Amino acid sequence: MKIVLLLVTIILFSACAIDHPSPISGVPRSINESTFFENVNAAAALEENLPVAVPVLHKIENSIRATYEPEGIYLGAWLSASTPQRDFLTQAGRNHAVFVHEMHADDEIPVMWILQCIAAMATPLFVIHPPRCEEAPAGEWITYLAYRLGTFNLPMFVVFYPTGLGAAHDLNPQEYSVIYRFSRATFSFHAPQAAFVWYTPSLDSTTRNPFFPGHDVVDWVAVSLFGEEHLEAFESFYHRFRAFHPMMVLPLGVSHFSRQNHTYRVPEAAEEIGRIYQALSGFPRVGLIVYGDAFGLSRTNIDDFSIFIEEDLMAAYNSAIQGEHFLATIERSPQATATWSRDSRLAYLYDGRIYLDIETLADLSIPAPRGAVEINGRSFIDAARLSGFGIYFCADKNVVFVGI
Repeated sequence: MKIVLLLVTIILFSACAIDHPSPISGVPRSINESTFFENVNAAAALEENLPVAVPVLHKIENSIRATYEPEGIYLGAWLSASTPQRDFLTQAGRNHAVFVHEMHADDEIPVMWILQCIAAMATPLFVIHPPRCEEAPAGEWITYLAYRLGTFNLPMFVVFYPTGLGAAHDLNPQEYSVIYRFSRATFSFHAPQAAFVWYTPSLDSTTRNPFFPGHDVVDWVAVSLFGEEHLEAFESFYHRFRAFHPMMVLPLGVSHFSRQNHTYRVPEAAEEIGRIYQALSGFPRVGLIVYGDAFGLSRTNIDDFSIFIEEDLMAAYNSAIQGEHFLATIERSPQATATWSRDSRLAYLYDGRIYLDIETLADLSIPAPRGAVEINGRSFIDAARLSGFGIYFCADKNVVFVGI
């Protein structure tokens, strides 16, 4: 199979291939980051023998995107009850694909809010907490909720029983798995257009989390991201789940005021919003970013993440979400096909060689030989040392292709 795929890759990309020279001595064990050039003309830099960082695309055979998984990132917003949806969209400068409604399983159905989403051509995302009323079993409330939401016949996301988003519950992992699976089956029957989302409150979470109900009942995985300082932890989280599910950031928040030191940092927060959206664009399976405008002092009690009332923050948000990569409408997932997926880690070109991140190789189940080169604190492998794989740099597209 590998031989066939290698031949296909060679046919498709032979025009973009570069020759791999024989190993040479003197490859730097550590190269300062300031010597690298990203998002520049790679061919010109290579002519001067300058190190260049370029994106990596790897081939996925017969890949099936999850329910509503896009090629890009949906825009989403979690607004407070006092923030008019229309006014927020006007200041944001773009329509949004998703809006959030938080509720308990026994609450009234938010009919008017759903109609507002329909009018804005947006998809509702329901954060469902356990019922507060104990007069009936939770299963009855969930069944009724699924039936009522199903009557709208709309695409929707359902974040079910999230811990750490406000409403706590005292279920143990086994009880949680049972009620989650029951709810997924119930929604599949009454509201088949619902994509079920498992939310984890920790960036340290893995698929071995005792509350993870199983890959077969999870469409998307959600996690919160508050501040730029958590991006490194998010990257590790992302690589633990990327092979299984698309991910959503629910919510994203950047604090512009903290009661801990009683100081405003609006200009800093505005710049940080732009950097975070740019950084998250480099993670191919991040399919939705929901900005948490509802997460102000009234909710968090310490930090204010809301942006609607701050003109400079809304202007920064407006600027951050203007790229074509950010989507304002939900996509229907296609059938299985061979696709090229962009890796979140860059490859490096130096002295006519391609260096791949050792963690990229691990994600692709490519055994890494010994003799890694350290670049910017990470371990890289010279692609010339990998046999049986089609790895090419295409100068026209400024990208490294990895055919497996």
